[in-house]
Amino acid sequence: MNTFFRALPYSMLLLAVLPVALQAQTADELGNYYKNETPVQSTRNSQNGSGSLWRVVVADGLNCRRAASLQSPVLRTYLRDALLEVEVYRGGSDEVLFNAVDENGKPWMPVRGKDFSDVCYVRANSRYIQPVLR
Repeated sequence: MNTFFRALPYSMLLLAVLPVALQAQTADELGNYYKNETPVQSTRNSQNGSGSLWRVVVADGLNCRRAASLQSPVLRTYLRDALLEVEVYRGGSDEVLFNAVDENGKPWMPVRGKDFSDVCYVRANSRYIQPVLR
């Protein structure tokens, strides 16, 4: 019992540090991102709050579509190294950080445009985008 109390401060320290380590998004084994939060948020003043920042990593550009589907029309294309501000929706008292999925269960991130009606979707996969970490 005495050993338990000696180890207790270390356990508490681990729990205090753990949430910070979990902020960086990780992809699943196929490279898919099912959540869209990143440690770096946009500083742009928006009525919806700041959005998470992601960087385009695909060499030949990334299509952003009207809806979360490959069959949806392309609204715009982002070049390699472009920064995307991903929409973070409000749901009750919490932010909704989960991405939409298409008919095949693949996640898509909502990218902010000039206004709410200009939101488009990119495939949320590490082959196309990476979280901005600093």
